Amino acid sequence: MTEVRVGWGRVLAAVTCSATLTMLPVFLLGAAAPSLRADLHVDAGRLGLAVSAFWIAMALVGLVGGHVAHALGARATTLVGIGVGVVSLVGLATATSFPLLIVFAVVGGTATALATPAGDMAVFATVPADRRGLAYGIKQASLPAASLLAGLGVPLIVLTVGWRWAFAAAALLALPAVLAFPRRFPRSHAPSSAEPAPRRAVKPRGLVPVSVAVGLAMAAVSATGGFYVVAAVAGGTAAPTAGFLLALGGVCGIGGRFIASWRFGTAGRPLLVCAGLMGAGGIGTAGLALLAGSTAGLAVATVLACGAGWGWNGLLTQDVVASHPEATARASAAIMVGAASGGVAGPVLFGLLATGAGYTVAWLCAGACLLLAATVLVVREARRRLPVTAARPL
Repeated sequence: MTEVRVGWGRVLAAVTCSATLTMLPVFLLGAAAPSLRADLHVDAGRLGLAVSAFWIAMALVGLVGGHVAHALGARATTLVGIGVGVVSLVGLATATSFPLLIVFAVVGGTATALATPAGDMAVFATVPADRRGLAYGIKQASLPAASLLAGLGVPLIVLTVGWRWAFAAAALLALPAVLAFPRRFPRSHAPSSAEPAPRRAVKPRGLVPVSVAVGLAMAAVSATGGFYVVAAVAGGTAAPTAGFLLALGGVCGIGGRFIASWRFGTAGRPLLVCAGLMGAGGIGTAGLALLAGSTAGLAVATVLACGAGWGWNGLLTQDVVASHPEATARASAAIMVGAASGGVAGPVLFGLLATGAGYTVAWLCAGACLLLAATVLVVREARRRLPVTAARPL
């Protein structure tokens, strides 16, 4: 037991670093958008295409990512994902044209599709059941952590030494990810009595509604990460301030995912908690449109949009993976495909709306996506509850 408890902390640190690394390309594209516009003529529409290229690759490769993780093992697949992620960041740092941005954004999406299910598999295999809520909260904080780093990169790197150095510096995150991963992967941690009985007994009837809800929510999340800085600047906010506000959103997203997974990981209906977070995030995202003229108001809306609107992912992933202990990576990959599909649609539609109707309309539509995602989860959980209740007298 001591070997497992020593090993899982290092594994958690490694997969969290790897997940953050592989998400950085898409967030840095959004954070560096004003500089990209000047150097490579990337307008809102082109930015949407570049961000969507990342999510398209993530969706397509994600269809087989879970199978690859089960075939090669969690450690090997994660290390491959890290290597591909470094190629993406270095390629983006040296890109001299918009088509090259697309190519290396695709490479970045491929890295995420490999590292995400492998990381979820590694966490489930090594972390004791009574620590998994905390572990998934930390691991899934990688997306807002990438947003935080990208936001800080605007005033610290992009506006001082140039946007290319921001991508190059991000590649250095591969070092702690590789060094933290134990050479000998710890043995799997079997489910124990610490695992709540209802979580083992009640199986979801399918992941399609959950995947649809995740897709809708991620459409808003990906658009927020990709367009926050450029939209704030267009609304009159100074670029350094917009970068710091995006970093604030990243901090809130990290806190939201950590708290939700830690406090509600053993809840009877965790997906209802996720629905509540999505709904609150939808209100905050709509507030980004209505409060754009005020820095203080924008900060409040950012806290709600990112803290709640990004806070559901760790809890949802934990519930899905725990419901499929025999195929953890495949279950994670199924949800990731939904997330990637939303990531494809979100930036493209947001960019088109922003170009044609303005950022106010685009933010309101993004908020509506989160509210609709919450509704899908509530309906799914209501339908799921009926057969279980009816079956009890038998």
